[in-house]
Amino acid sequence: MTFANPWLLLLLIPFGLLFLFWRGGKFVGYSSLYHVKEAEGVKKALFHAPKPLFFGAVLFSIIAIAHPQTRYYTEETALRGREIILSIDTSFSMTGTAIETIKKIVGDFIKKRPNDLLGITIFGTDAALIVMPTMETQLLERSLERIQASQVGYQTSIGEGLFTSVASLFEKEMGKKFTIKELRDGINKEYLADYAINFAKEMEKRNVLKNKLIILFTDGIYNIGIDPARPLRLLKRMGIKTYVVAVKASDVTGVDPEVAAQHILKLQKAVESTGGRYYHAENFDEVARFYDEIDKIEKDKIVIEPITKKRDLFIYPTIAGIFFLLVSIFIENFWIRIP
Repeated sequence: MTFANPWLLLLLIPFGLLFLFWRGGKFVGYSSLYHVKEAEGVKKALFHAPKPLFFGAVLFSIIAIAHPQTRYYTEETALRGREIILSIDTSFSMTGTAIETIKKIVGDFIKKRPNDLLGITIFGTDAALIVMPTMETQLLERSLERIQASQVGYQTSIGEGLFTSVASLFEKEMGKKFTIKELRDGINKEYLADYAINFAKEMEKRNVLKNKLIILFTDGIYNIGIDPARPLRLLKRMGIKTYVVAVKASDVTGVDPEVAAQHILKLQKAVESTGGRYYHAENFDEVARFYDEIDKIEKDKIVIEPITKKRDLFIYPTIAGIFFLLVSIFIENFWIRIP
């Protein structure tokens, strides 16, 4: 135990001396028992109790104002929910109707998830983390409002968006043992490299893979960066589902229609290999099914942020001081009247 105001304990010195040298008399300003004929037994013992009781009340009062506290301890704030990264396509082909459709769906999604941790990434030519997973709905909504097409380049790198989302999910767990650059190199190969496999095994060993998922909002057409099948291969290895809510591109994609169709089909297969699904935003029934699908995903314990703090203990000496004072007053003023 520690004290916030330890210097106030010096007040115990004069009260201790007063306790030793005070002989007889009243202590709280009420009629004293010392002029009453001496009783026997329990009553006799209680005749002498007011003095130590009064000083006990003073003792506990001084301890209370010195503000006793526990030593520092760590407290976890936990809830049952999911940790979800919303990855939004902001390439040139999302200009206009497409980006507005995405923002509406994402905005509705945020409102329906008060107990989930949500983060936002965006991708175009490059990818960027906008909001780390949080429960602060207003922060998420304000960040969503600021998202615009072509914000991080005109082209579309779905693979970079996926990889940035993976890094966002495990930013705390990566520490010094894993780096983003090496992990990116480890997945950007024909097969998962040992580095990426070891990363997946380490996350599994730490038991941090439950209730995490990634949701892509895109037209499904990519023309630069990592092949999206490669980060999805890592997600499959880790057992993390990925979903796509696909919108129709509202501007040119710069990709031949046949190639674009192949890209969409390839992305759909890779997404489904993780256990996720590919939905079409133009179909409102499918979007409704998308919401239902996310609701079915099992919730798990999420630790928001361990907080180091002290617990106040002054209430206990305060209660003890009041109790001692009341007992002292009762004995001096009422006990004598009890037969």
